[in-house]
Amino acid sequence: MKSWAKRAWCRDLKIAVIGAGAIGGLFGGLLSRSGHDVVFVERPHKVERLSLTGLELEMPDSSTIHVKAVFKPTLKGVDDLDICIVAVKAYDTASAVKHVADANLKCPVILLQNGLGVEGEAQSVLRRSVARGVTSCGAMVEQLGVVKVKGIASTVLGAEDRELVDACRELAKALSEAGLPSTVTENVMGAVWTKAIVNSSINPLGTIMNVRNGELLENEHTKTLMAMVAAEGWKVALSLGVRLEVEDPIEEVFKVAKATYDNKNSMLMDLVKGKRTEVDYINGAIWRLSSKGRVEAPFNRALYLLVKALEAKRLGMRG
Repeated sequence: MKSWAKRAWCRDLKIAVIGAGAIGGLFGGLLSRSGHDVVFVERPHKVERLSLTGLELEMPDSSTIHVKAVFKPTLKGVDDLDICIVAVKAYDTASAVKHVADANLKCPVILLQNGLGVEGEAQSVLRRSVARGVTSCGAMVEQLGVVKVKGIASTVLGAEDRELVDACRELAKALSEAGLPSTVTENVMGAVWTKAIVNSSINPLGTIMNVRNGELLENEHTKTLMAMVAAEGWKVALSLGVRLEVEDPIEEVFKVAKATYDNKNSMLMDLVKGKRTEVDYINGAIWRLSSKGRVEAPFNRALYLLVKALEAKRLGMRG
């Protein structure tokens, strides 16, 4: 059985985690369990309940980890932070980092999010550089304060700013100590784009078809379309000078879909719950950025529009 006990070789950090959802809850919860001083920032109505119940992590080995932590609606009055992790949906990036700006905090900010372009939104609010992180961990919120962890996998962090690279290294050590294997890459945007291409090929198709990831591989038509979308995203990335973290993103898409066969992707789950999806920052972003690289991305545009149509219908049904 996996041991989640604290080890002794990494100094304790004071960390803010903005967003106590699936990834924020998992990362913040295990960092807290490992002995770090973690402060979660959430919406006021969630803070009240989370302060009473804490977090519950249902781990892949069937163990349950109960985490008592500090939950606040803002970062005002929180001093001496070493690092701030932003783990909210891509469309909430600006409002999330505003907590950092409003509290006049100068700590390194690391965006642990899906999607393209979130660093630009964060930097426009903070007026300084931020780091990015990409994780392959799988988790979902069962209910407020309860996170079901489907799989622990690798996480990569990185930044162009030297001081932020040092912060990424320190956080990677802390995460690895806590049971979340993490490394620092010099090509973090390559990692971000690689995951965006994978997500762009799986998530909208799984959402439109309302199927699990692996089922897309069993249908020759969806499998072909997955490959076409991945190839298109690859072309856009190359046109922008991005070096991907894999040699063949099409094979990577198939590999991820197979490895997550039984999973329903986050875009589909958001739609089922009547929430906004992140398609604007995945297929929508690839399509918009294609013009910058002077190439076309019709498949990504079509999937983007289809998911937006489903999203509008679903949100409309909820009034």
